[in-house]
Amino acid sequence: MTSNRRRKQQAQAKGLTDAELQLTELLGQVLDLLRWNQVLGYSNQYLLHEKLGVDEEERRRVMKAAAGAVEADGRVQDWGRRLQEIESSLRAVHERMTGERRAARSLDPAAPGDDAAEAAGD
Repeated sequence: MTSNRRRKQQAQAKGLTDAELQLTELLGQVLDLLRWNQVLGYSNQYLLHEKLGVDEEERRRVMKAAAGAVEADGRVQDWGRRLQEIESSLRAVHERMTGERRAARSLDPAAPGDDAAEAAGD
């Protein structure tokens, strides 16, 4: 596993925060798997219906069983945990940025977003 320091360096090299890098990597993995799942799903539906002549009720049963297997897949659960970690990290970054902006506004009354300065200019 990559160290936190190395991940931060990789993120900075791409102009991203660590959380943004994690998010883009996670989305890439999800899209890759989604593409293959679509290929497999369409091919299975074709085979069940066109080649094997499986009736609608039997196909529904197969889909229900497959959905249960997907729910048990650890990757989906891992992605959910990773997404929660990324959301938490992004929230912390946002709070730090918002706090820094508030501090800058209090030092410069003419800073953008200062309602009193904008009202005085009207």
